[in-house]
Amino acid sequence: MKKVMLVLLSLTIFVYGNTKTIEGFSSPESTIVNNQDVYVSNVGTELKPTTKDKDGFISKLNLAGDIQKLHFIDGLNAPKGMGIINNILYVSDVDTLRGFNLSTQKEVFNLVFKDVNFLNDITVKDSNTLFIGASDTSAIYEVNIKNTTYKKLLDFTVANGLFYEDGILYAAQLGSSTKSMFDGKGKLYRIDLKNNNKLTQLGNFEGVLDGVHKIGNKIYVSDWVAFKKAGIIRVYNLDTKQDSILKLEKFMAAADFWIDKKSNKLYLPEMIGGKITIIDLNNL
Repeated sequence: MKKVMLVLLSLTIFVYGNTKTIEGFSSPESTIVNNQDVYVSNVGTELKPTTKDKDGFISKLNLAGDIQKLHFIDGLNAPKGMGIINNILYVSDVDTLRGFNLSTQKEVFNLVFKDVNFLNDITVKDSNTLFIGASDTSAIYEVNIKNTTYKKLLDFTVANGLFYEDGILYAAQLGSSTKSMFDGKGKLYRIDLKNNNKLTQLGNFEGVLDGVHKIGNKIYVSDWVAFKKAGIIRVYNLDTKQDSILKLEKFMAAADFWIDKKSNKLYLPEMIGGKITIIDLNNL
């Protein structure tokens, strides 16, 4: 009981303007919404994205941001990107793509990537296929869930945020090279999978780019900017070719977010801050 009380006390909620912030997470890297539930990947107490220390976990919230279970799935190393197919939560975990049944929390899928140590974001193509980026090998891979196999889709410098829609893959670079991942020179690209994986840069901005999500004609991209409270959300308009920045308080490492289409709310992990911030896009 004492342990439970301590956990409850650590989960502090702040509401400010168009945002709501929930504290008490451990290096939260990614969020994903599934019906009425929000899942959060926690790298662990220490921000070590490539270390196999077994202190990573998945949290479960409701859409309002209330914690349903802080440690919904335990025993991971440094979980980051997530994708859901047929009630299975797929999670990138250092060098392994792992799948967990959301009803039982049991692991039902496991695929190890050879010579990879920094699997990052995930995006779903269809009921049998997902794409996953590896920041350390600067590659994007295509995974066949049914056959438990993978192949390199294309080389992509310091692959981070991914979003797939209608034959197009939107991808963000964390930085300009594997040796300079946080140099602030990452760019956003459109990859036409139907046209020999043709790359087109979107916008002229650069940054420490992380999450990517598309709603309508707009591409939302999170940007750490620096290792301090400087994170922002960029918006690129596919029609006007113009980019802008959401007018919000700065974030402590704006990581891989998710936007719920029904409510138009953005669920943003602040990786260094140990927080999840819910942003109501309707009022911005």
